[in-house]
Amino acid sequence: MHCYSLVDKETVVVKNDISGENITIHCYSSDDDLGVHTLPYAANFTWYFHVNIGGTTKFYCDLTSGHGSGNYGVFDKRLENQCDDYCLWLIKATGPCLVQKMIRGELYCQPWKKPPRHMIMG
Repeated sequence: MHCYSLVDKETVVVKNDISGENITIHCYSSDDDLGVHTLPYAANFTWYFHVNIGGTTKFYCDLTSGHGSGNYGVFDKRLENQCDDYCLWLIKATGPCLVQKMIRGELYCQPWKKPPRHMIMG
């Protein structure tokens, strides 16, 4: 179990790992809207924050790629235990994957929640 203190600084990194493709991300918590960002291949969006005293800080990202889209939790107490103070998300063609720092860097991957737009319209 992780003890939260005011000096703990957390880092979340969302990296586009889809070769030759841009992705769009919109990340936010109940207190902070980090805006909409377009990331070319290999680019990342990084932010830093302190967990609130109750340890209930949560961040979500709306992720959109040519392979699918969805809303994903990218930081909460459970995920913090998997990545310690540095949560790296690799956005792959199959969906977002968390590099689990606390489990020898194993990937925790989730599928896209929605199919790509051209599949819906077509």
